[in-house]
Amino acid sequence: MVLSYYLLKIPYTVIWEVRELFNLNKDVMLYCANALDYQIFASVQKHLPPLKIIAKDKKTQQELAAIGVPSKVYPVFPKGVIMCRQAGYKFPASRMKKVGMRHGAYTFKPFANSKGYNLLDHFYMTSSREVERAQAVGITCAKAVGFPKLDPMFDGSVDTEQLAALAKGAGLDEGKPTVLFTATWNDSGVSAISHWYDKLDSLTADYNILVTVHPWTKDEIKQKIKNTKQVFFIDTADIVPYIQLADVCIGDTSSVLAECCALEKDMVTFTVDDGKRTVQEVKQLIKEFSIQIDQFDQLQGAIKQALTKPQHLAQARAKANKIMFDQLDGQAGLRAANYLKELFPQLNQTNN
Repeated sequence: MVLSYYLLKIPYTVIWEVRELFNLNKDVMLYCANALDYQIFASVQKHLPPLKIIAKDKKTQQELAAIGVPSKVYPVFPKGVIMCRQAGYKFPASRMKKVGMRHGAYTFKPFANSKGYNLLDHFYMTSSREVERAQAVGITCAKAVGFPKLDPMFDGSVDTEQLAALAKGAGLDEGKPTVLFTATWNDSGVSAISHWYDKLDSLTADYNILVTVHPWTKDEIKQKIKNTKQVFFIDTADIVPYIQLADVCIGDTSSVLAECCALEKDMVTFTVDDGKRTVQEVKQLIKEFSIQIDQFDQLQGAIKQALTKPQHLAQARAKANKIMFDQLDGQAGLRAANYLKELFPQLNQTNN
């Protein structure tokens, strides 16, 4: 358990209980640590009455305001709270109902402390296999719903006109294949971003290049990518439509690979050494559903292989999707919303 839980528990709980005594804790609210959390929740929110938003801090409040979303800055004392992460320690009143959900598809890194998860009444995971893995390490609140972030790609919400507009905005040349690069946090010990972030200019003559990286990536790395001519850096929370535009996706151990797999994209991945954040099951999945290489000079050949044999790893992707998502039907947000309505009956009302 994080130290702040113990520091917050008594003062936060006293205030919450006093407010509860006077019926002041009325709202079920969404806690956002960044604007991405709000975007991830969108496919759940559409099945619920509008939720008020708690911003982690002033910076997050400004991020949300920039996309037209009003919020209150933490600390706030809701009747119940929903979050797209595992941050129950910020709301330590034991009688407050709390729900978390996955902000990255499946669990590509080891589970965090089970005690932190178990502060929550529910934690919505992307598959029944993920629930089994969670239960094996003592997490008791897990429920399988799928990955709502992907729903728009399966329920018809994103159409060809929208994708065409994104492609135009990214300056994609219709005569070139499109390659999307992604990477996990550069200091995680399991990232491969050092192999390619400063070499992208060698690929732009042959390919459209899209890039998305972990939010914690060093600014100097991000800036190098942004300064590379004819490379489009995806500087938005919603990367899924850009994945859909790609012909081939390049990665390492980032959970974005799960989204690429769900969208039936051929993948090339750089091998990385095992570290404390390595999950052997996930490492094996990546090995099976992607073409693996060790060095940048192997990349051109691997991309050409993926483009010429796009169905070569289709069965491996299908197998992985069953493990990571159970089903990709565009209904994960609805399943999550139905669970939330069971836990919070007030969400069955037309107005929250």
